[in-house]
Amino acid sequence: MKIKFTYDKGNGFITQTDGKDRIVIKGPDSSERTTSPTEFLLYGMGGCSSLDIFMILGKMRKNITEFHVEMDAEREDTDPKVLRTANIHYFMSGDMSEEQAIRSINLSLEKYCSVSILARRGGVDLTYSLTLNGRDVASRMKPDSSNL
Repeated sequence: MKIKFTYDKGNGFITQTDGKDRIVIKGPDSSERTTSPTEFLLYGMGGCSSLDIFMILGKMRKNITEFHVEMDAEREDTDPKVLRTANIHYFMSGDMSEEQAIRSINLSLEKYCSVSILARRGGVDLTYSLTLNGRDVASRMKPDSSNL
């Protein structure tokens, strides 16, 4: 894997990776609307696990008809302001049972999603919540930490 980004005064850091869309990362003089590196970490955690969930449920021959994620996180108050906690709330609809949906989340967060596993190894207290077919079925559950 190889990436490249360049500082663009007033805008931030602009990625220039061959064959990929450009991304703007918050710089020292960019606006508050620019995405920070910590927010990108959260995007990575949510995106990585979401992709896993689709793949795992697909192998189970389960169909996801609606899906979105909401995340909330807290950082330390003093430098380095590392992530202290993060909760990934998955909203899914489809033909899977609660057990199958929860199993797919746990497999991702415990075994496959390298971004969330790295964050957990770094000390982030990661939890997840699940709303399945409009019903809240899990709230701030912890993935297993025995394999970290």
